Amino acid sequence: MKLFKDVSKQEHQNWNKAVSAGFYILLLLLFVNVIMYTYKGAELVSSFLMFWTGIVVTFGYQFILNRKSEKK
Repeated sequence: MKLFKDVSKQEHQNWNKAVSAGFYILLLLLFVNVIMYTYKGAELVSSFLMFWTGIVVTFGYQFILNRKSEKK
């Protein structure tokens, strides 16, 4: 009995692309946060917001890539 279906090679590639995009978005947010903290003494983006932004970007981008792959 399987709980999840096996992913195709294309879905696996889409996941890798989405994780990369999410990671770079988090790095960008962290960079902006550090710069703001250095100059203003306050964070621009909370860690809670950073976490959810990374999750939404990763899963949202994967969803978009998978939909584009299905249409081909």
